[in-house]
Amino acid sequence: MNKFILSLLGLTFALGFLHSSCQKSSNLYTDTLMYELQSIQRVYQNCNIDSPDCAHISYTYPLFKSPQPIADSLNSIVLTIFGVNRNTNLEQSQHTFMAEYEKFKKEFKDSEQSWYSQTNISVPFQSNNVVSLSVEMDDYTGGAHGMYSTIYSNYYKPKNEILTLHKLFSDSNLKKLLSIAEADFRTANELTIKANLDDAGYWFKENKFHLNDNFVLTHDGATWLFNPYEVASYAQGTIELSVSKKDLLPLLNTKYINLWE
Repeated sequence: MNKFILSLLGLTFALGFLHSSCQKSSNLYTDTLMYELQSIQRVYQNCNIDSPDCAHISYTYPLFKSPQPIADSLNSIVLTIFGVNRNTNLEQSQHTFMAEYEKFKKEFKDSEQSWYSQTNISVPFQSNNVVSLSVEMDDYTGGAHGMYSTIYSNYYKPKNEILTLHKLFSDSNLKKLLSIAEADFRTANELTIKANLDDAGYWFKENKFHLNDNFVLTHDGATWLFNPYEVASYAQGTIELSVSKKDLLPLLNTKYINLWE
């Protein structure tokens, strides 16, 4: 839903205060922050969630346990993604969704639409210096089809900052990265080096390949993600592109070469 996208804007600024390591996702790194995955769900009039006409809303998210106060800070950040503030809680945010659905049902009694909203927050990557969050959203509130998206963020703990392309790479090295990424993109999508991107069905601005800041670090490098409608039609779905650590390391600004450590 749009409110989740807007909440992520607040998340971008809030996570600037993060300055401690998190639970690892691989045994390459040291555990310093423990968490447990939590789930909360609300269904319309106790309907069967497996039924196609059952409206429901569900959240899955990490509940950080220790150490304090970093765990409390991260838990507050997670709550902002769901639109929770001092005056609301997770249950109330789900109640708001269901109240809107009930209002819709009263206005359109013959409609067979069943709304749903699913948001899954996970920690796909951690090192001693970086913690990454993935927010996966899948919603339907009317129309021809539902909407889904994934938003990644990477936080560099030594400097308490959000990683962006312009922080990680100089202008000249960013051009080199774009060249590498475009070559990989064209190979993966069976496009020649001279193939016109517009003619191939892609919507890159000014018909020029670019990378966004929606990327996540992996143990092998980094993966970029373009959500539906971002650079191609909904039918083409999510578009991913990976660049190896071997290609990234020589291009990184010197102070960020420890991202994977």
